[in-house]
Amino acid sequence: MAGARRFYDFGQMLSYDMFGNTDRGKFDELFEAIFPYWGDGQMDFKDIEITCLSKDSAFSTMIQHTWGTAGGTPFDTAFRRTGIAKKGDGKWKWIHEHLSYPADMMAGKAGFTASLDLQKAFKLQ
Repeated sequence: MAGARRFYDFGQMLSYDMFGNTDRGKFDELFEAIFPYWGDGQMDFKDIEITCLSKDSAFSTMIQHTWGTAGGTPFDTAFRRTGIAKKGDGKWKWIHEHLSYPADMMAGKAGFTASLDLQKAFKLQ
């Protein structure tokens, strides 16, 4: 995952996700704590939408499917991802991301495959 560093503007990056939240300028600490566990991870994307806001800013939404091993333990999960990217020096880099699992409000549990029927999951009665 060392190559993943090139996708982030570490000085501007702000993250709200399933691993914790970061303050601006502190993403490097989270990255170094989490990404080594995903060394052989694979990922693909579903329902990806990218919206350009200007010549140098855009946001995206998608379902991200990630699988592999983390610290020697196999995993296979899918979650919602929203990201904001800015273009600087001719390269697009993430400056914000939000990763989350949909919640089943009745059961009080997250859906770790991002496959909950949202109409049922959010009914409280």
